[in-house]
Amino acid sequence: MDLRTVSLMLAIGSFLFGILLVIFKYKKNNPQEVPFWIIAKFLQTAGTSLLYFRPGYFDGLTLVANTFLLSGCAYESWAVRILSGKPVKRQLHIFSSAGIIIVCLSTIFLVEPYRRGIFFLVHSLFYFLPGKYLFSKTGINSSLKPLLGVCYCITGLVFLIGSVSCLVFPEFVLSQRSRILFSIIPVTTFCIFLISGFILLMLAKERSDMQVLEIQKTLKESEVRFQRVVETAIEGILIFDENYKITFANEKMASILGYVVDEMLGRPYISFFPESQLDVYYQQEFLRKKGKDSVYECCLLKKDGTINWFLVSAKANLDDYGRFEGSFAMLTDINKRKEMELLLEETNRKLTELSNMDSLTGIANRRCFDATLEHEYSRLIRSKSKLSVILLDVDYFKEYNDYYGHVMGDDCLRKIGKVLTSCINRSVDLAARYGGEEFACILPDTDINSAVKIAENIRQQIQDLKIEHKKSKVLEFVTASLGVVTAQYSSERSLEEIIAVADKLLYKAKVSGRNMIEYAEI
Repeated sequence: MDLRTVSLMLAIGSFLFGILLVIFKYKKNNPQEVPFWIIAKFLQTAGTSLLYFRPGYFDGLTLVANTFLLSGCAYESWAVRILSGKPVKRQLHIFSSAGIIIVCLSTIFLVEPYRRGIFFLVHSLFYFLPGKYLFSKTGINSSLKPLLGVCYCITGLVFLIGSVSCLVFPEFVLSQRSRILFSIIPVTTFCIFLISGFILLMLAKERSDMQVLEIQKTLKESEVRFQRVVETAIEGILIFDENYKITFANEKMASILGYVVDEMLGRPYISFFPESQLDVYYQQEFLRKKGKDSVYECCLLKKDGTINWFLVSAKANLDDYGRFEGSFAMLTDINKRKEMELLLEETNRKLTELSNMDSLTGIANRRCFDATLEHEYSRLIRSKSKLSVILLDVDYFKEYNDYYGHVMGDDCLRKIGKVLTSCINRSVDLAARYGGEEFACILPDTDINSAVKIAENIRQQIQDLKIEHKKSKVLEFVTASLGVVTAQYSSERSLEEIIAVADKLLYKAKVSGRNMIEYAEI
């Protein structure tokens, strides 16, 4: 078998082997790659291809071919080292590549057979190296490893013999008797290519299988650790799929809601939300599907139908393409704290109501009246509407108190307060005790005609109560006088002026005979 034939076979074989390694590297289901191996095969392909076109000659192309071949052997040595479970430092393969280039360039100054002897010597070095790696103790215990090591050592020995022959016995090399010796070298190279290729693939597969087993072992250990952490966690933990169905719930979460874990699995998360909290669910679902995390409060339905408050820390799970594939949530039971907060809010609300309520009549007091009037008057700037105010005074109430006593007087005021409440129909209107026997009403967005109708209704209903009043100079029953004012917002007019006008109208009604209404629009 001559050198050209062997070179062609090695070039084709190395190229096909390199393509096979590329396919393994980019295989979707189970990608496998050994560093340096692909580049080694393509360097060997380039070197043997160039030697095929330059058999028996030495020129620049031959020099490049040998550089490629030696570099390919070096990179294959590093691939074997990695398969043996040992790392390859970056400096090692950089320095070796630089050394190969320097050695190849130095052969320009040599003649045959010394030049060939140098090439053979470097080849033998890069065949003995893989043998050394394979015979050393590694994590791979394949029976093929020693066989491959022997093959590399035999090939290295053949190249070493050829090198010694060229460097020590140049006359023998140049004679016809050396043909048999040097015909062994290309045959040996081709054999090691076939044997090493097959065995290296087997070792690569074993290495890949070991890595997979190691990864599976690590994942199993991580899963066990995660399971222990989750099961012993004092927080509730839920995991959802892309449709927001529960795929995992720990014992803590299930016990808080009154379920066992199996009862929760597969249930939609939305089924645990009361109707009043559905807007929270939809908002959080929207955020999670956008890939956003959040912390929020919500209440979930327990198995018995009651609710339990949680502080939820939620995280979105996205795949490699950024698509939503589920979420993870840690839920802290804040039910007791929330109950205290709600109780406090309710207490504050009641205190606020009490602070704004007249204790005798049960309607708003003077403080609430003043605050509401200020708010409604400032609102006129935006609404461009009208605001009406009614001031009411019980006729001859001092005489009523003196004659019937304070108990009856208080009862009379309570009844008048109820009349005002019944005559004020809208939620925006306000009836208040202004002070003593005086009452007041605030009527937003009400013109003078409507306000007067309401005032007349109040006056008539008070009279219709038929509360006996023997000391009244108007009727034998309790009556009231009313002043009504309707105003629009003006930066030149203060609230005090509006009240002053209403008070003057009330005074006018009283001096004009009482039990009547006086009104004006300003």
